[in-house]
Amino acid sequence: MYIPSKPFTCLDGSLTIPYEFVNDDYCDCKDGTDEPGTSACPNGRFFCENKGYVGSLIPSHFVGDGVCDCCDGSDEYETKTVCNNTCFELAQKTQAEREAQRVLHEAGVAKKKEIISKSIAIKSERQTHIDELERDLQSVENELKEKEELKRQAEIPENQAKEKHQKLWDEQRAVRETIIRNYQIRDMFADLDTNGDSLVSIDELQKHTELDLDNENEFTIEEVRTILGSDSVTLDEFNTTVFDQISNSYKRLPKPTTPIPEPTLDSIATPSSSVETSTDEKNMESHDETPIATSLEHEKHIHDDTPPEFDDETKQLIAIADQTRTEFDQVQGKVLDIKRQIEDLKKQVNIDVGVQGEYSAFIDQCFDYEEREYTYRVCMFKDAKQIPKGGGGDVAIGFWDAWTGPIENKYLRMKYVNGATCWNGPARSLTVTFRCGIEHKIIDVREPSRCEYAMIFETPSACDEKMAVTSSHSTHTEF
Repeated sequence: MYIPSKPFTCLDGSLTIPYEFVNDDYCDCKDGTDEPGTSACPNGRFFCENKGYVGSLIPSHFVGDGVCDCCDGSDEYETKTVCNNTCFELAQKTQAEREAQRVLHEAGVAKKKEIISKSIAIKSERQTHIDELERDLQSVENELKEKEELKRQAEIPENQAKEKHQKLWDEQRAVRETIIRNYQIRDMFADLDTNGDSLVSIDELQKHTELDLDNENEFTIEEVRTILGSDSVTLDEFNTTVFDQISNSYKRLPKPTTPIPEPTLDSIATPSSSVETSTDEKNMESHDETPIATSLEHEKHIHDDTPPEFDDETKQLIAIADQTRTEFDQVQGKVLDIKRQIEDLKKQVNIDVGVQGEYSAFIDQCFDYEEREYTYRVCMFKDAKQIPKGGGGDVAIGFWDAWTGPIENKYLRMKYVNGATCWNGPARSLTVTFRCGIEHKIIDVREPSRCEYAMIFETPSACDEKMAVTSSHSTHTEF
């Protein structure tokens, strides 16, 4: 661009000037390109050749300021400042650093190749195992269908026997409830019939002022008649129209009463118009004419709500059905276990562990980093936590999301997101940056922004094959 025999055109194309205007200590070009060797242009750039090392650009106003900015001292060519040429020393230092990096990457790549080799074998083994499990699953599912059919067949007679038992018990309870209700009706009627004429009259019921529900402190004849429906009622009429109206509020009058024996199937039956035993009551005295007398086991439960035990035949049917259910559950458990194994293996196979599987060693692996207050734990491809050393619960700082490295190698960084939300802040997240190392280990964890954590992780998986084979010596004049 700088040819002494030709006019010079500013590099932004804005102006063409005679070549003698270049480096004349006067800024002609807006981009400062006419004064690369002076400090005339504030936006100018001076190129340090730095022979034996690496060329560099510095602001042109650094030129001739008495400070040696170029390692070859070329920026102070017009001053009396003596600059030592440090380019050789810098080149040696850089060369040593590059050689150390080359050796590191060379050792790391050797381990990386071992990981890749194992990854190929493990992936093949996983796929073989998946194929075997899928064949086993087909066989066990067929067995499960057979067990399900056996269970269904065994449950049919079991359910029929249980339903028969329940029906008998429901009938017994219905009879018992009827007997108890009849006893309560007869007892209440007898208590109200104070003159023993087998009728409950207005004056007899009027004595029970607790039945006066209007709270006017007077139980009038009209109110009593409304309850009875007439001036007096028989036992049957009392059962039909009165009992349900007064049963919840009725109380015995405070007077001695003759104890009334507990009702039994032999002594209590449906109410009749007479206090004396009716023909129906006499009929109920015969056990073989009542539903509940069909089973002595049911009969003895007439006064409690505990269902009777199943008979031996029903117990045997239940035992058979229980056995088929147990066998079905066992086979079903096998099916679920095989499906879970297949799912886990497929998840592992589908994890993106690098182009060559170089990050496969991380599967199911967790790594810790200890610092003063916390232990940081990252489980690769799963989650990351902050564990307080002073006690308290773990804090999720992220769940595996994706590889987020640069375009040229996305596998140099991964992201964990949607961790626990900070107080009045965002959800926690973690970025893991990988760099070449001989071992898998975390070497630093920081929180550069609130609730956003950054981790540096060394691993052979991040070592570069190109850097491992690059010679530390260069034939180029510029290092």
